[in-house]
Amino acid sequence: MLEKVHTSTNLLKSYLCVQLSTDLDNKSKIHKWLKYLALLNIVAVVLYIVYLNNVVIKSFSKPITTEGYTYSYESQPIELINMLLIIEDQAFFKHIGIDFKEILRVIRDHYLYQKPIRGASTITQQLIKNTLLSREQTMSRKLKEAIMATLLELSFEKEYILNRYMNTVYLGQDKGKSINGFANASYYYFSKPIESLSLEEMASLVALLKGPSYFNPDKYPQRLRKRTKLVLSLYKKYKKIVN
Repeated sequence: MLEKVHTSTNLLKSYLCVQLSTDLDNKSKIHKWLKYLALLNIVAVVLYIVYLNNVVIKSFSKPITTEGYTYSYESQPIELINMLLIIEDQAFFKHIGIDFKEILRVIRDHYLYQKPIRGASTITQQLIKNTLLSREQTMSRKLKEAIMATLLELSFEKEYILNRYMNTVYLGQDKGKSINGFANASYYYFSKPIESLSLEEMASLVALLKGPSYFNPDKYPQRLRKRTKLVLSLYKKYKKIVN
């Protein structure tokens, strides 16, 4: 009887040892596969960033295709540059294409308070969105925009990015034809070059950035006047960014 018990015990021990060895072997295999998957994910992310970088460099290395007038950065009125930066992106010359504080605020508001994904876009991000992306309001699109904005800043000078924005930003429609850039908008709305504009006229163009259709001067002149006054007051209130 004791011999049978001893035999059974030995068999159980052998079974447990085999089972433990198998489990350890399986865990080792799982651990190994998890390492491979992590490595593949890293490679995929790197390749995706390289792809986006190529898209950014190729697109922004090309000359501006906007019809009409384009200005060099040095020719842009300094008052207009400062007005634009004060209203749209006061940290433009300090950030790397994205404003982390604003992005965290947008994410918090979206997930905690169900607010729409809007705002937090730097001028660099706006340029990326206007040039290469859709206006889809999703986290994936915002993430892609942030990555591409950072890549743009790594490849081009701040002045180049700002001037590209000023020459291409959408500012209205003329019989179905898009009005892009402050220079073209100046001729369309005021029939004169931007260097001849008054501060109030410059402020009205910057005001249009908020929504050219919503602030259309022909349809909604009071809206535009109110927004223009705000832009002008902020311009006079805050310290100038570019001297």
